[in-house]
Amino acid sequence: MRTRLLPTLLLALAPVAVRAQVEVVGPSFVALSVPDLAASERWYGTLFGLTRVFEGAAPDSSTQVVLLAGRGVRVELVWHRTARSLAAVAGAPTAPDQVYGPAKIGFYVRDLDRVLAQLRAQQATIEGTWLTRPPHVAATDTLWTRNILARDPAGAYVQFFEAR
Repeated sequence: MRTRLLPTLLLALAPVAVRAQVEVVGPSFVALSVPDLAASERWYGTLFGLTRVFEGAAPDSSTQVVLLAGRGVRVELVWHRTARSLAAVAGAPTAPDQVYGPAKIGFYVRDLDRVLAQLRAQQATIEGTWLTRPPHVAATDTLWTRNILARDPAGAYVQFFEAR
């Protein structure tokens, strides 16, 4: 009886760990400059179930890089000693979509409700959820899909779209 309990317990717990991660549809890659390498590694690693596959640093440690990978997703995180936040460069808090350059990154996922639960569990900042088709979007619009807009620890917009 005792020998069966451990395998049964392990099987029961295994799906819980998998459910806590976002399942991306198709290969995805993004590289981000971040102010806190450890916080960003935890956030993206936990959210997508990624592991560190590479880390490197400039000889003078002015730049550090961590590459996370797993399940079709690669996230390259780069820290530069001289990098500054958007607010510091702009002189005031500024949303990413109010300056030229990348405004947000996005991922197509299998289960948007699970993503929302994971974001809430990680206490992520959720900027908006579009879980039902808005009345102004025609039923014939084939591009619209349920989606969530959140922010990562550095304040970057990260959007999740439900794959069909």
